Amino acid sequence: MTGATALPGRAGRAGAERLDAVVLRFATRKHRLIGTSLLRIVIGFATVLYCLSDYAKRRFLWGPDSYNSISTAKAALPRWGFSLFLWGHSTVWFEIVFHAVILVSAAFMIFGGRVLALAQAVLMWSLHNRNQDVLEGGDNLAQILILFMVLTVSDAYFAPGAKRRRAAMRESERPATSTVLHNLAAFLIVFQTAVLYFAAGYWKITGKVWQDGVAMYYISHITGFQMSTTYTHLMSNAFLGTAVSYFTIAVELALPFAILSARPLIRKANTLALEGMHLGIMACMGLVCFGLLMIGADCTCLRDDDYRSIERHLGSVKDRVMTRSRALLPTRVVTSVASATGKDGAADA
Repeated sequence: MTGATALPGRAGRAGAERLDAVVLRFATRKHRLIGTSLLRIVIGFATVLYCLSDYAKRRFLWGPDSYNSISTAKAALPRWGFSLFLWGHSTVWFEIVFHAVILVSAAFMIFGGRVLALAQAVLMWSLHNRNQDVLEGGDNLAQILILFMVLTVSDAYFAPGAKRRRAAMRESERPATSTVLHNLAAFLIVFQTAVLYFAAGYWKITGKVWQDGVAMYYISHITGFQMSTTYTHLMSNAFLGTAVSYFTIAVELALPFAILSARPLIRKANTLALEGMHLGIMACMGLVCFGLLMIGADCTCLRDDDYRSIERHLGSVKDRVMTRSRALLPTRVVTSVASATGKDGAADA
């Protein structure tokens, strides 16, 4: 009896130790820094592109004298919705706010940080709520994710001073509230993205046109989008259209399981497939901002270690290509390049 009662006690202590280790890791080290940094760039760039693509028609679409009047826009606001564009009927006020959206989005894309993330959230929500008729669909997800971005460290990569910030984070890896908030927000971004894809896949699999494999055929013939004629022709092929329809369902339903998988290859393959799908949507349907925002959300589904392994793999591929290229070149050319490189290096030194 003594041995029997000791085993559950040891198992309980081992489980508690593992839980403590997970909690400590969650509170001391910031995760998914690369993914959130990429999402920052995508949100900022997509917002700038969204504004500049219709810059000449900005007053018609979002101005005080727009076809969608201020009173109509106010009536269409959700319960907790707001828009700085609806605070006044002045053209000057509109121009100030509209150009502030462009400038803040560009600054957020380049620099990041919590202050710019908050400003980006306010201005992006204001732009989207001013005229919801011209939204592409990914805007709803972006509105949610930008709120989580306010709590994250979005400038740890691909921003001025990013290397210095990462070094400071490595030196101060101890339990901190800011670390917990960052990790919680980052995982909520991933959770929201996974739920969105799973719900989209489930909705598709319950629809008859998706079950029959003809959904992509009908989508390619919708006249409301800027369809590519090549895309329409390809989706008219029964085999290819059916394969793409089933492939879309499979990768969307698989995302939550791929995120939880312990195998990096599964996570990378599924994320790459989703990003390829959205690149196809951008090229064939003209939904550029929608595709960009979804690709940005996809980037958060990979861990930092996944990105580092991809970087190492690309580096090794580059080295192999360079080695084979040198082997194919005549010896005289290789010698000339090497001597020129040596001279440049000596001059630089």
